[in-house]
Amino acid sequence: MTRIQPADGLLAIDVGNTRIAMAASDADGLHDPRRVSAFEEDDWNAPLRELWAGLAGARRRAVVISSVAPRTAELLVGRIEGICEVEPLRVGDDLPLPMALDIDNADEVGVDRVCCAAAAFDRLRTACAVASFGTAITIDCVSAAGRFMGGAILPGLDLCCEALHEGTAQLPLVEAAVPSAALGRDTRGAILSGVVYGAVGALREIVERYATELGAWPQLVITGGNADLIRAEADFVDCVVPDLCLMGVALAHRKAAGQS
Repeated sequence: MTRIQPADGLLAIDVGNTRIAMAASDADGLHDPRRVSAFEEDDWNAPLRELWAGLAGARRRAVVISSVAPRTAELLVGRIEGICEVEPLRVGDDLPLPMALDIDNADEVGVDRVCCAAAAFDRLRTACAVASFGTAITIDCVSAAGRFMGGAILPGLDLCCEALHEGTAQLPLVEAAVPSAALGRDTRGAILSGVVYGAVGALREIVERYATELGAWPQLVITGGNADLIRAEADFVDCVVPDLCLMGVALAHRKAAGQS
């Protein structure tokens, strides 16, 4: 991998399946996080320009990307090179992953999952479970020694709603939301109850099984677009960190540059 120079101003970017998150990062942490559609390329320009300009006072600037969507990432790289006039660094390719892995096939794990896990451990310094509620739901486990142990992958809330609509003759398309009651008294209510409480139940069950393997209940951190919705129905969640993956992206650069 390329030798990484320290930078005091970073543009951290996470390319997901449906959204792109980006924020400026410096010694004080993340600033001005933005989220745009991964499908609306014209919407990428303004936040890239504004965040990059906001780092103009840094002695050295860099752009760092985590991605689970290769085609979108390639398009975004071209846009970054045109606007920021630098070649972005990719976590997992140009930068090492920010956490050691204890899994069977390191090439298969999503970079975003490792970035989230590394950022959570960097905050907590203890065994933890990290769940991201986006297009997919990932529930991962980090050991007390700070090693990524793997996890579970489920369909996200919106994906479940879409599957019920597209895979049946009469069920409507429902937007994920907090159910009004566990007993759905109409079709929409029944779908929301099944999808949301099903995800909450899966989260509890999977983390309980992690706790059995770890010998103690891990701190549970959640993130992602539907994290607040889940937190409202899951009193066993310890904290919600909306920008956890971006924190992990910035951490990957700091570690590679010997700054952390």
